[in-house]
Amino acid sequence: MRSTSALALMMASLAFGSLTACGDDKKDVDNVDAGTNGGSDAGTGNAANGKCPASAYICENFDNGLNGWKYPDDEHNATITIDATRTRSGSGALHVVTEAGHDERTGTEADPQAIAHLRKDIPTFGTKLFARAYVYLNRASPKDVMGTYFILFSPSEKAFGGIELQQMNSGGFALDDWSGILGTGWNLQEDLTVTMTPNRWACIEWAVQRANATDTTGRAQVYVDGALAYDFPNVGMRPFTNFAVGYGFVHPHGDSASETWIDDVAVAPERIGCE
Repeated sequence: MRSTSALALMMASLAFGSLTACGDDKKDVDNVDAGTNGGSDAGTGNAANGKCPASAYICENFDNGLNGWKYPDDEHNATITIDATRTRSGSGALHVVTEAGHDERTGTEADPQAIAHLRKDIPTFGTKLFARAYVYLNRASPKDVMGTYFILFSPSEKAFGGIELQQMNSGGFALDDWSGILGTGWNLQEDLTVTMTPNRWACIEWAVQRANATDTTGRAQVYVDGALAYDFPNVGMRPFTNFAVGYGFVHPHGDSASETWIDDVAVAPERIGCE
């Protein structure tokens, strides 16, 4: 299940430096440990309507066009734009449309993927990184196919690899781990108590953590509307320096048409929370 969707990020991402913090909300944010179930305390940060903690590396409501976001060098049978067709807040949102009819099983397409992301460089990952986005899916992902939201990536030749958060047809999540760390790999959400449903704005949080900045494994959690959906164990860790957000299918099976909107994206070294 290792993804090839982020490989196109590698060479292009080398050309861009780290970002400075862009948070515009100076109020305190609850630094909730992502290892605990959200419950009534989850999502209590001051991130409503795209606001972010002052520590944020990325704080984006897509009202100012690309605003420093970069397209991957290659296109994969999908379009990604910033427009006003559907927004959660403000005048813009990320809009991803994947094409129908792409099927990797046929072996006849040079590039059967149907996926698109925008990317930004971030400071080198240490021990904690939290991403938050509001997502509107027009459908569940196809049966037996994963839809990718977020990618963390290290283009370094000595530490090449990445991890990505994916959505399954069941509404549960998967963690695609192509970090290259021995003993790690694809991980599927087992408990479907908390899931993602289409045709509504949902708050998705992704927490990536390790005990020490030199550890090669850690864990990743995913939350939906503040509630813990799954805690992925034994995740490979690299000095990630690139973050990508979008949607689409690395391994489509023909039923590859989708339309997705993403708004109010934030990335920070502390938990951001939902409105």
